[in-house]
Amino acid sequence: MTDLPDAPVVPSEHVQRQATAWFAQREEMAQQPTLRQRFEQWHQANPEHAAAYQALETLWQSHEFEQALRGLDLDLPAAPVRPARTPRKAWWVATAAMVLMMLTSGWLSDLPMRLRADQITAVAEVRHLTLDDGSQIVLGSHSAISTDINNDHRRVHLLRGELYVEAFHDPSRPLTISAADATVTVVGTQFSVELQGSDVTVAVREGKVRFADQTGEQSLLLAGNWQQLKNAHLQPVNTEGAERQMAWVQGRLSFQDQPLAQVLNTLERYYPQPILLFNDNAAKHRVSGNYQLDNPLAIVQALNKVTSTQLTRLPGGMLVIH
Repeated sequence: MTDLPDAPVVPSEHVQRQATAWFAQREEMAQQPTLRQRFEQWHQANPEHAAAYQALETLWQSHEFEQALRGLDLDLPAAPVRPARTPRKAWWVATAAMVLMMLTSGWLSDLPMRLRADQITAVAEVRHLTLDDGSQIVLGSHSAISTDINNDHRRVHLLRGELYVEAFHDPSRPLTISAADATVTVVGTQFSVELQGSDVTVAVREGKVRFADQTGEQSLLLAGNWQQLKNAHLQPVNTEGAERQMAWVQGRLSFQDQPLAQVLNTLERYYPQPILLFNDNAAKHRVSGNYQLDNPLAIVQALNKVTSTQLTRLPGGMLVIH
């Protein structure tokens, strides 16, 4: 039997952002052994990390990338008038680095999402929307949706992040929210949906929500209930804590007895740089808290004290927790 080739490693958007942040610090790593050691630890921790960083190096070294730069209509710094003080080659490297960071951290990595989404928010941006049927939506930070509303149906696809919905009452056209392998169906109610990886969390403030997985298993959630689809299976219904799941709508991050790693994954939607956690014990440490989201760095610092971990803020703002 002929062995099939291994499937290619496709880094997630989260990993691409981490790789970009490390790539931007190559010169610092050459001069700081401790920083280089942290990079190596990250690089070897997961095949996705190595694949993402290799993709950046390949792009950086390609002749096509240099040619593409010259054809881009970008607001870049002009070449220096006095090359004796700033050689043109150095200017070109700096300009290329700037564009590479823009492409990999924003434009290029986010392009597939932008092509799919009708509405998309940046990090720390929350947007209020009115759908064509009159439903009100609050789209959370670093989130994206596509919509399909006509006389026959009302459909919203949560592509990433989270949303809060006040659905317009229309029994003839139930509103359907799809996210990963989950489907939420309502007639008129208030609820939130969060997508984290392939896990989906639904919380209900008012009315009733039908929450189903891809196999057809489903639950009827009432006001005050919340439930998760985790590892492709519906988890038990929670009858307390629904408002905590929707705290972000009021600009707060509220969590009760959650693993630190899960809290940091949520928090990273509000912090513009990667947050790296290199402490397996701390990752499982269960924490609780209620914080204002307008200062995510302060939240990380508070969690750092609670879990007795070491926090390092690297140049550019990337956070490393040991």
